[in-house]
Amino acid sequence: KGILNMITEPNEDGSVISEIEFKNFFCQLVAAGNDTTRYSIAAGINALCHQPELLSQMQKDPKIWDTAPDEIIRWASPVNYFRRTATEDYILHNKKIREGDKVAVWFTSGNYDERKFFDPFSFDLERENNQHIAFGQGGPHTCLGMWLARLEVRVAMQELLKRVSKIEQIGPEKYLRSNFIRGIKNLPVRLTSA
Repeated sequence: KGILNMITEPNEDGSVISEIEFKNFFCQLVAAGNDTTRYSIAAGINALCHQPELLSQMQKDPKIWDTAPDEIIRWASPVNYFRRTATEDYILHNKKIREGDKVAVWFTSGNYDERKFFDPFSFDLERENNQHIAFGQGGPHTCLGMWLARLEVRVAMQELLKRVSKIEQIGPEKYLRSNFIRGIKNLPVRLTSA
């Protein structure tokens, strides 16, 4: 059975998913990790173009893959923000947030916060304890696909790096025009075979 057939089957009580819930689920299933993972990989390749010494590090040090995927994803920060609704009154940095207030969580800003990350604007593949917030880290809004995203970034980069000795950017990158998703839409590169 396919996953979509399973989703449309009745529950134990005989109820079925509504049409609107099914459409929302389908959109999440198809699109949720597609853009974010693709843009993370593109950002990783872009970083390698500007810091070619990282290519050798990634090819020679197998331990780097324990930390590299999270640094690539932190660096990319493919989702700019999410809006949430406060469920209770809360004080944050001397600012009162009231129950019901709409709050924007700026993931990109958090992932480059000097209070949280040492030298946040450097691309550090060995960054330990990388508690970026690209996946919404913690609580009910944590990304369900975060383990898959880390694996996809890791495997895509590893497979690329098995085949190349050099990556050069040969034209300007073009970013997606979006205030929600942050990503490189076009990155002209020249690959030199290994």
